[in-house]
Amino acid sequence: MIIRTLSTIILWGAMGGVVYSLKEVGAMWILNLCATLTLFEIYTILGRLGYAANRMSGLITGGCMIPIAFHFPGSGIDVLAIGALLTSGACVLFPQAQRGMYVKRLMPTFFGLLYVTFLLHYFVRIIQVSDVESTSQTLGFGLFFSLWVVVVAKFSDIGALLVGKAIGRTKMAPSISPGKTVEGLIGGLAASSGLGALLPWLAINHFPNLVDFGTWSFSTGQGAVWGLLIAVAAVIGDLIASVLKRLA
Repeated sequence: MIIRTLSTIILWGAMGGVVYSLKEVGAMWILNLCATLTLFEIYTILGRLGYAANRMSGLITGGCMIPIAFHFPGSGIDVLAIGALLTSGACVLFPQAQRGMYVKRLMPTFFGLLYVTFLLHYFVRIIQVSDVESTSQTLGFGLFFSLWVVVVAKFSDIGALLVGKAIGRTKMAPSISPGKTVEGLIGGLAASSGLGALLPWLAINHFPNLVDFGTWSFSTGQGAVWGLLIAVAAVIGDLIASVLKRLA
């Protein structure tokens, strides 16, 4: 537990330093790194399940999607389409004996791209949702909101872990993730909702020069509601990941 806590603090501190120094560009590259590593893990799990992917072409396509979507807004889906076209068309380059195996690997390849990189590339749209960019002194609203989403989703897991260890009794999904409890789930939802409301309240009332909201407004009530919804989505995503890991 201590090692996990220390590693989490160090990792988050390093990522925070990159974002603080490079602002939106740093956040984009951290997102791209996380997406690529997650895609690699998904391909590894699918391979253990007997659904091997064309890993190299998938990782190249995924690694290009987020940077291109950042520098050319709205182009993420175009990268996915071009990658799918080139990956599918590459089957003609293989001998007849290997072509069937290559084609069978296309669906796992596209599943990983859609489930990981394509969904995560919407963070780029969140970063660019506002015309106000970050400066050396302030965070643009888009970058603040994207960081808010990440922190709220993470605290769903932290809250569930702490409450579950303290008072968890009722198993939530024993066949999928035996360690998860209903009490932990409620604690995680409450933590995300509370933190979701706290962060905009602090930014508006105590650190008014930290975030440039521009024409956007973000109230504590909105933070609480959206924090709760994000926590629910995070739990569902965590359960899906648990299913894949248990099957592997």
